[in-house]
Amino acid sequence: MQVIKGLDNPALKPARRVVADGGFDGMHLGHRAIFETAYQKAHEYKAALTALTFEPAPVEVFSPHDSYNVRLTVAEERGLEQLGVDTLVVADFNEAFQQISAEQYARDYIARRLGSIAVVISESHSWGRHAQADANRIRQLGDKYGFEVQVVPLVTLDGAVVSSTTIRNFLWAGKVQAASRLLGRPYPLYGTTQQGSRRGTPLGFPTINLHVPQAKLVPGPGVYAGVVEAEGLPTPPVPTYRSGWPAAISVGTSPTFDPQGDNRRVEVHLLDIEVDNNCGAAGMMVYFLHRLRDQQAFDTKGQLRSQIQADIDRLRHEFNL
Repeated sequence: MQVIKGLDNPALKPARRVVADGGFDGMHLGHRAIFETAYQKAHEYKAALTALTFEPAPVEVFSPHDSYNVRLTVAEERGLEQLGVDTLVVADFNEAFQQISAEQYARDYIARRLGSIAVVISESHSWGRHAQADANRIRQLGDKYGFEVQVVPLVTLDGAVVSSTTIRNFLWAGKVQAASRLLGRPYPLYGTTQQGSRRGTPLGFPTINLHVPQAKLVPGPGVYAGVVEAEGLPTPPVPTYRSGWPAAISVGTSPTFDPQGDNRRVEVHLLDIEVDNNCGAAGMMVYFLHRLRDQQAFDTKGQLRSQIQADIDRLRHEFNL
């Protein structure tokens, strides 16, 4: 899959395209429905499938508190390729771009710059400054400038619309399984390793400290079951999601060692394996499977060690290790 940054990038040439257009601030089931429809349309027209999205995502600009994952991760870009996307175009959603009209966007970018023969959007999608064109107006613009517009209905699950806002609230509450249902996959958290306090090693449970981009929402405080993808990790001895290595993930402060501290950490303990210092240096993807327990403060290190051991034993049982 080709990735092109910017609608004015010389690498972007007009072509016979079906374009899936949207903010795509973290791929959930509603977004997948758009890409599945776009794939079918591209197959029907024997056209290239292009994903058009924005950086920063519009939700990050206009409703930052509704944004839980404002940029596509490397794993999600791979997921787009698996959905049949040939080209990912990431438009610069800068102040100038925010001011263009819906008609200018349709004429100059969708029709001329991309060469679109069809565009697939969500029924809640809009174009132009101040969201001036809704789905019906976008259809009219398609008729005017020679491209078909396919509108995909909002996806519902258990009677509720799948939305970034609902997913965000689940994640903040630590309800990663509920969020995963709406995402259609475990919630991914990407980061790089950084030097930690090394408090876990003397306890017998060394951890990797994950530095997470500020734009990425971290689930609420607690201890979680998960799996990890990173260069240098072997294939696990049991089947796991994406063949990631089983892990215990701690999110929060260190209430036992620093009761007044407010420095949030993401610490990862890989089960039954020792890794060198280079593991994850190039980046690490952590997938949250479910929550084990709340974060707790213990009176002694011995109590903390016993609880961590109980957590690890539970995970070994769940992963059949």
